[in-house]
This record gives sequence, C-alpha cells and structure tokens, in this order.
Amino acid sequence: MSNTLEQIIGQPLPNQPRAITLPLPEIDIPTDPTTKAQSIARNMATYFENPWAMIEDGVIWTHDEVDLLNPIKQFPNEPWLQAVTASWLNERLFAMYKSRRMKITWLMVFLHTWLATFNEGAAIYFVSDKEEKSDELVRRAAFILDHIPQDQVLLPAYKYSYCYLNFPGINSFIMGVPQGADQLRQYGATAIYDDEVAFWEKARETFMASKPTIDGGGRVTLTSSPKDGFFKELCFDLIR
Repeated sequence: MSNTLEQIIGQPLPNQPRAITLPLPEIDIPTDPTTKAQSIARNMATYFENPWAMIEDGVIWTHDEVDLLNPIKQFPNEPWLQAVTASWLNERLFAMYKSRRMKITWLMVFLHTWLATFNEGAAIYFVSDKEEKSDELVRRAAFILDHIPQDQVLLPAYKYSYCYLNFPGINSFIMGVPQGADQLRQYGATAIYDDEVAFWEKARETFMASKPTIDGGGRVTLTSSPKDGFFKELCFDLIR
C-alpha cells in the first residue's frame, strides 16, 4: 500500500496514550469505503478509539480448551462483557471477581493487547503467581494477534518469545512476570494486569509495588476467582 495510513484517513494519528472517555467520539471518515485500503483505514481509526468494535466486527478469536470439536471461537459479543469493557476504559484501577467460562481473562488479555498494539512505546505487564502462568497470558495475547484477519486490520510487526511479546516497530511490548514486589518495582509500566490475585502469597506486596503506575497515569487491573483475603478487601474498599 503506497499511501500511509494518515494519508488514507486524512488526519494525523496521535502517538501518545489517550485518556478515554465515553461516549466514544465519531471518526470523520467517508462512510462508503470503495477500496480495501479505505476499509482497513476506517477499521484502524475505529479500533484505535474503541476496542469493543473489534469484538463487534468479529475479528477477535479465543481458544476454548473444553470444546475439542470447535476450540477456536470468535469472542462472544455479549452486552455484559461490553459493559465490563466500558468500565475498564474509564478506570485506571480496576478489580473484578470472575468465575470459570466468563471469558474475563481473555477479555483483559485482549484489552491490554489492544493497548500495546495501538500505542507507541507501551509497556504492558502480565502478572500471575508463577512465571509459567504469566507466560500463558502472554501466549494468549499472541494467539489473539495471530488470528486477527489481515485483510481487516493493519497490525504492527510482533514476535513472541517466552514471557515476552515484542512490537519492535513501535517500541511496545508485553512482558510476563511472576508475583512479588521486586518484579515490578524496577520497571515503568503503561498497564499491569494481575490474574487470580486472591490466590497469591504476595498479593499485597505486588499491588503496592504497582501503585506508582496508577499515580503516574497508567493502569492496574486485577481479576480473580473469589476468596477471602487481600483481593476481597480491595474489591470492597476495605484496604487498611
């Protein structure tokens, strides 16, 4: 494609993370694209502002280990998942209980992958209790990118390695790290996703090490199955 994305759209694309508010702004692009390049450009401009539109358009796929006949499935376009996405977009600190089959982990992996894909210089961290579980989250991000139709979205180049998904052309990355205060204190982060926090031995210490990310304008997201302890206190504003 000889023209740049900005030339096709007719307006410059910002290269800094945005403070996203709802309702999402309308994009001033012709509504009747006549070429594939215009169609991709329109998708890119829409998805840049609204990640849920990617799910509505059916370009996000997940892997269901339970269904051996049809394991690769489009992400479900459910109203309650859209409501979760809207809340996440507007909260820099987001904590949520989940249960199996809710697709919350897949949703959060997708949203953080969207941040890394559409923002130059984004530093995203996936945290679990063990390093291999953090790598599983990174591999989910790679799976999502691998299954986005190339004729609908223009993705930056990316490469997966153990616990690391690199976007060299835009200087962004997703890194998987285990729980613990020392794991995050040395890094600056655009966003941190902590999964199954209620079952961590070092949940409180890890969260406190993440606090500078929130103070600096970044995001911290925590999800977990229910259990008494630090995560429950955080969800119900009982932290002392």
